[in-house]
Amino acid sequence: MKKESRARYLLPLILMIAALPLLSPAMAGADRKPPTTFGGWVSEWHPEVGVLKSNPKVFDSVAFCWFGIEKNGSLKRMAPPERDAIVAWSRSQGIKVFMTIGSGAEGITGKAGERAIKGIVEECEKKGFDGVDVDIEMLDKSARDTYTLFTAHLLGALKAMNPPRILSSTIQPVVNAEEEANSFMDYIAIGRMADIVHIMHYDEAWDEPGAIISRKRFKEELAFAASRIPLSKYAPALPWYGRDWNVTDKSHEDILWRMTEEVDGIAGMDQIVSKFGGSPQWREPEGELSLTYSREGKRHEVWMADAKQFAWMIDEARKIGAAGVYVWQIEYASPDFIPVVKSKIKRKK
Repeated sequence: MKKESRARYLLPLILMIAALPLLSPAMAGADRKPPTTFGGWVSEWHPEVGVLKSNPKVFDSVAFCWFGIEKNGSLKRMAPPERDAIVAWSRSQGIKVFMTIGSGAEGITGKAGERAIKGIVEECEKKGFDGVDVDIEMLDKSARDTYTLFTAHLLGALKAMNPPRILSSTIQPVVNAEEEANSFMDYIAIGRMADIVHIMHYDEAWDEPGAIISRKRFKEELAFAASRIPLSKYAPALPWYGRDWNVTDKSHEDILWRMTEEVDGIAGMDQIVSKFGGSPQWREPEGELSLTYSREGKRHEVWMADAKQFAWMIDEARKIGAAGVYVWQIEYASPDFIPVVKSKIKRKK
């Protein structure tokens, strides 16, 4: 696309975005209605969809993490062979399907970004995706303009499709304006452009054993997000996973409830308890389940999101007036999560 034609295309779009009003969080959440939408991600690492297929009426949407953007802007497809069948089945159940994309800064810059958007549009047309979930993480602060501009270009391309597609932005959490200013994420600009905003409320502990997300941290992240993101668009992303720490060397691996070492290469929470013993304990003030056990002579510490934690997190999301809830990740989840969804998320008729 020539510079002059790109400028003519972009300027009206930027003016349109700037003119969009930012909904007052206090007004939007005043009546504290329960969340009305629910969905989650299926990863490229464990594309098991048993939980999804067993509970189709629970999910409004599902995002498939099967796509990456290469440095030159070409799409990298990481989907399992049954990808098309899973997408078709989901749509047949009335579940909206999103293609989740990840990238480094190079893949969304200049000509590479234009190529990426062209490929995304083609994929949506060919496979019938209802929308695109932009899950670009860990960029440097210097990439803020690049990320914002790519999002604006993608928005224009998706809305020009027939029918128009939905833009979802999945972004990292911050707790104050200083953290946001030192990141690549402009919360207000993202909130104005995206149709849906997921903020990943997890991974509080990364360098040493600790909660996936504590009560205190979650409340701080929610409060800041509510001050920047229109609540009608905001669907907090909550954890349906845990982390098993080798306390000796501080290494760790993510786990899900029903994983097995024989099939998945990683023991799930159920298998850890049955094989190595120990008794999971509820921890406060974190508000999360924890387990300590010994394996091959080394002490392990597990922190795990369970149904009890999921319930209090939804309650906190309701207090600020969030429109919906998303989860990472659907596959191999504990069946105890589903009754919580049914009881606390009131689907629109």
